[in-house]
Amino acid sequence: MSTITVRLNKEEERLFAEYSKLHGIPISTLLKKSLEEKIEDEIDLKAILDYEKRLENDDVNYVSFDEVKKRLGM
Repeated sequence: MSTITVRLNKEEERLFAEYSKLHGIPISTLLKKSLEEKIEDEIDLKAILDYEKRLENDDVNYVSFDEVKKRLGM
């Protein structure tokens, strides 16, 4: 496991400490979860933008619910 140092000013330290206390989690967990959520949001946004681009290019195929069930053997 590695250690990363993050420099915070007094206001940031107070804000993060209060927020982590409010949710009952350590600041390190708060920062890790926040970064994970940021990464997930960017991945989701990229998927949406890729889909919209394919939609503009008429490169989208739709599958009915019945077809999905059939493909899954349901």
